[in-house]
Amino acid sequence: MISLSSDEIKFMLMILQLTPDLHQVLEDISITGGAINDDQADELRDLCNDQLDVCGYDEHYKLNENGKKLELLVDKLFVG
Repeated sequence: MISLSSDEIKFMLMILQLTPDLHQVLEDISITGGAINDDQADELRDLCNDQLDVCGYDEHYKLNENGKKLELLVDKLFVG
């Protein structure tokens, strides 16, 4: 189980192309608290990686602000 901060949840709701199920899970956690399970973490990590490729770098291929946040989430959501 991985706990997410309200800022992390808001960011993911704003920037990721979430499935309806993941969207609902994040909304529920933002209201009632709780954590995501390993399967949800894997799914979210994949979506963060996809979004990192799309909008995470500037013209010099350096991480921009969204990229830095996405990279932190990728690391946090890793479920070895």
